[in-house]
Amino acid sequence: MINGKTKIIGIFGDPIEHTLSPLMHNAAFKHLKLNYCYVPFNVKREQLKEAVQAIKALNLIGVNITVPHKEAVIEYLDQLSEEAKHIGAVNTILNENGKLKGFNTDSMGFIISLQKEKVSVKDKNILILGAGGAAKAIAYGILKEGGNLYIFNRTLSKAYKIKASFSGIGKIEVIEELNNEVMEKIQIIINATSLGLKEKDPMPLNPSLIKKEHVFYDIVYPETSIMREAKKIGCKTIGGLGMLLWQAALAFEIWTSKPAPVKVMKKFLKNF
Repeated sequence: MINGKTKIIGIFGDPIEHTLSPLMHNAAFKHLKLNYCYVPFNVKREQLKEAVQAIKALNLIGVNITVPHKEAVIEYLDQLSEEAKHIGAVNTILNENGKLKGFNTDSMGFIISLQKEKVSVKDKNILILGAGGAAKAIAYGILKEGGNLYIFNRTLSKAYKIKASFSGIGKIEVIEELNNEVMEKIQIIINATSLGLKEKDPMPLNPSLIKKEHVFYDIVYPETSIMREAKKIGCKTIGGLGMLLWQAALAFEIWTSKPAPVKVMKKFLKNF
């Protein structure tokens, strides 16, 4: 029951209506009998500064940050974790005694979700579609785990920026044109764009380039048109719910200093 002592956590994004984060976190709070409540906030880009300031003004415990604010939010924070500094994107904020600290749990959440599917990135050739905040986090995790990274993005300058940032960590190349020759090298394809959030979105990749030998991972949920095409082709497909679950579990622990009840959170996702 919400009362005067309830601690509030939220999520900032645009769009936000599709988010399953409130479902997961509120189930976890209830299970552990914690007096917390998790609320979605639709925040436009031009309102981001004021929204972040409101975390302090309203004494929120913290928030998640999702598309399209993961990079832009950094300038409004007081501190960054080491991982968030390297990645240049934040998905979790903690309000600690009036100081806002940014974290990135997407990177490790992605890696754990792959491990749970018995997929290793070590020594694999991996194609990332996109070069936004989520792509940066995934790229960082892959390189730290020993994968070889290929990035394709419509705006090439953003892809080259990631290459410049992470070139000291591992092997990374920018792909300027996707074709069969490139795709023959690839073992894992990751859609780290936001394409698929809206029904009318174009596909981030021509399905004719996907081979049944590929593992296809789509961070967007629910299932997108490109994911359905990958399934028809016969790929092993992995949806974004695993990454959502594990990044959420890590964020939960940052906010509450308690182990996340992962089984409970996963149950609610599966029921959805």
